[in-house]
Amino acid sequence: MDIATGGALWRFTFAVGGLVAWLFLERWRPFRVPVQSRLSRYAINLSVAGVNALLLSVLLGGFLLTWSHQMMVAQTGLLNLLGLDGEANVIASVVVMDLVFYGVHRANHTVPVLWRFHRVHHSDLDLDVTTAFRFHPGEVLISTLIKLPAIWALGVSPLGLVSFEIGLLAAAQFQHSNLRVPEPYETIVRRVLVTPNMHRIHHSIVHGEHNSNFSTIFSVWDRLFGTYHMKVRQEGIRIGLSEYQDLRAVSLPRVMWMPFTARCSPTGPENPVL
Repeated sequence: MDIATGGALWRFTFAVGGLVAWLFLERWRPFRVPVQSRLSRYAINLSVAGVNALLLSVLLGGFLLTWSHQMMVAQTGLLNLLGLDGEANVIASVVVMDLVFYGVHRANHTVPVLWRFHRVHHSDLDLDVTTAFRFHPGEVLISTLIKLPAIWALGVSPLGLVSFEIGLLAAAQFQHSNLRVPEPYETIVRRVLVTPNMHRIHHSIVHGEHNSNFSTIFSVWDRLFGTYHMKVRQEGIRIGLSEYQDLRAVSLPRVMWMPFTARCSPTGPENPVL
């Protein structure tokens, strides 16, 4: 089995296994009652995930691993210049790629053309593990194109890339889950990782709240760059975007077409055409 096939297989296994596990845990210890039909949301979010898997993840994921292998052979990038290989490269790759995607995530909320695609993710009216898969194919493509120079500049190894992708997927499923994490465990975990409580604020309908907590795996980046925000009553958080609260505005066709609608503002309300 080549590295591209192996990487895709591992990611698929973790995606499906995590989805099933979190769906069970969410039903066992839910945080909030959903406002939209579960089956309707599952159909939308998993359909989007299917498109990404078929058109982008398999093809471009394999290309990224091949690219990473070539960079490793050529010994290019910061980590290779520092002499980091083996486990040290893997650990450093996960950390530095997570920092890169903190920046990417923050840019998604400030650059209008990036927000066009990212608002698909934020338009979900509920938050659960399936939201972790609700990313427009355009956003996945942009993320992939960003990874290419990042891998080259940093010298991320193939195993480091696979570890980051799996870690990112596992973190996304955890932080988007509709799971009630009891104290003091939530606070302890949040010292290192992004938790559902922390990320739920990021999905708040309030613009000042969803423009905070941009970290993807490790919570340290928000603390370090001043975007950490936890002073919100969790039970009072309303999920989604104020301009996309109508169920007609978040049907599957409209979700896929959302990036191409006329008006788009990452900082204020919009007027979707229903």
